Amino acid sequence: MKLVLKISFLFLVLFSSILFGGRISVDTGNSRFELEYSAKATGRYVTTDEIAKISDRRFYSPVKRKESIAIAGEPYVFSADNRFVLVSEATYDLGIPTIVTGEAMFVPLEPFLRIVAARFGMGAHIEGDMAVFNGDPIFKPVDPSSVERPSVAQNNTDNSCPEITQEPPEYGSDEELFDSQADDGDIELPEASEPAVVETPKPSPAPISAPVRVEEPPRKTKWRVVIDPGHGGKDPGASAADATREKDIVLEISKRLHKILSADTLFEAVLTRDKDIFLPLRDRTNFANDKNADLFISIHCNAARNKAARGTQVFFLAPAGSDHARATAALENASIFLEDPDTTGESDDLDFIITDLIQNEFLREASRLSVLVEESIVQKTGLPARGPQGAGFYVLKGSFMPGILVEAAFISNPDEAELLKKSDFQDKVAEGIADGVREFLRELPDY
Repeated sequence: MKLVLKISFLFLVLFSSILFGGRISVDTGNSRFELEYSAKATGRYVTTDEIAKISDRRFYSPVKRKESIAIAGEPYVFSADNRFVLVSEATYDLGIPTIVTGEAMFVPLEPFLRIVAARFGMGAHIEGDMAVFNGDPIFKPVDPSSVERPSVAQNNTDNSCPEITQEPPEYGSDEELFDSQADDGDIELPEASEPAVVETPKPSPAPISAPVRVEEPPRKTKWRVVIDPGHGGKDPGASAADATREKDIVLEISKRLHKILSADTLFEAVLTRDKDIFLPLRDRTNFANDKNADLFISIHCNAARNKAARGTQVFFLAPAGSDHARATAALENASIFLEDPDTTGESDDLDFIITDLIQNEFLREASRLSVLVEESIVQKTGLPARGPQGAGFYVLKGSFMPGILVEAAFISNPDEAELLKKSDFQDKVAEGIADGVREFLRELPDY
């Protein structure tokens, strides 16, 4: 009986590995790596999380449901429920579409490896759980405008692959590729021969529906950016030793940023305030949501007990990762105590959880935006970079778009306070933010 159970268990393990996945070893000639894959009814798939392990850079847009993963410096742009992948302006046909299940995007394994090999100028021989890059590439780009895209079955709520109404293209024979190797190791591809034509009785004509062309949504031509000058009115924010107030400095920087973005046809810029008035934190976020903003940028000046503290820093909404991040958030959140009781609303634990779930959808975008904006400000101003961080800023809480909070410089530092008062420095900060936003959009899939 025990022997039967052991055999049954081994069979179950073997069956599960065949049905549900395994690992494939890839030899590129110069390096080796492994990828975990999942087996489905239509073939083997690898997640973008797994592909990201061999990537240089990764970026996901939940709004567009596209993911860009850079491999050897080349961006591979995958789209949900789409069988085409864009690699450095070249379009390749995966044959079957990617699958999105929950938070995971599954990419057809074999076609993906052949595309990677082709970008290295090689072909890929795939046999079982081993892939070897060698020979000449047999996977070529396609002209997407001339390809009829397959329709995808709707209501695909399980983990199965969407129904495909068009046969995937043939990629060539791996066996022929390996058998053609000469003794000296060079590879000669066999000449393609025309398949024999076999006449078969033709059935009675039946109505044939034209293949459905899956159109990509139109590319966004204008991005709405809500610029939020921090503090204002009865809330002066932090102050310098000479009584220079944060609320005045950030309003000037915000106006300059608004002018820069408004002059660019790519943007529609909107200010939450253009004069010295008080706005509750919740109203600032609601304003951005009501405007259907694509990005939310709140601008502030930093302050610390240590007068020597200096540099620029950009934050996004996430659990604080350091004491400094918590202190900065506490300083900026202090504005809430100046709000009228009827504007603060209820902020219980459940409210925080729900709004965090909403913002988590944009966490990756916001964190990447914060990196690019901080880098750009540093390049323009020469200030040291303190490093982007997550923290619990009320002004970012509940926003339905990627949002960041820019701490331009330390108004508590005498040297940086003098810089913050100068118009040319304010211009540099605004230009740095604008350049960072532009770079962020350039990185977006299908920008």
